[in-house]
Amino acid sequence: LLGAPRERALEELAGVAAYGAAYRVRPFDAAVDVMSFHCGQSALDEYIHRYASQDVRRNVARVLVARPDQDSRRRAGFFTLSAGSVGCSDLSKSLARRLPRYPLPVALIGRLAVESEFQRKGLGLILLADACPKVVQASAVLAVAGIVEDAKDEFAAAFCARFGFVRLPGRSDRLLSPAKALPA
Repeated sequence: LLGAPRERALEELAGVAAYGAAYRVRPFDAAVDVMSFHCGQSALDEYIHRYASQDVRRNVARVLVARPDQDSRRRAGFFTLSAGSVGCSDLSKSLARRLPRYPLPVALIGRLAVESEFQRKGLGLILLADACPKVVQASAVLAVAGIVEDAKDEFAAAFCARFGFVRLPGRSDRLLSPAKALPA
């Protein structure tokens, strides 16, 4: 995951194994039941029900889904990855002073959700831990100044902050993990 908080995340991931739940993360496809997914956030439920397949088809986002090993059609959680940018003026002064004054390329985790039944069992951390290496891999061929998370509520923002994401000034719903924090 991310810099110093990476060690904390790895410890938490080890604890997740104690729940005995095993998941597979894979690209979105039509074989997975989308209509039974409910996470408690209507915007995220609506996205996965109505718009995820369109985003994949239009090549505007990669949607990755986690499914429990024991039920390959069920969706336990998902996240989206896409390219984005952050204006230098949106960054903290300490970070902005070291960067160019034009929009910076970032990887965007636009949505991250866990089905209600699977919440508070470590799956959110598993999804975040799956997203970060994918960004590192992409950064080998594309410039990536960091990962931005668009948090849908305060709980999601606090979750990401636990793992080294910092809030962008003036945007409590948008957090950044700078590329220097990503493992090489």
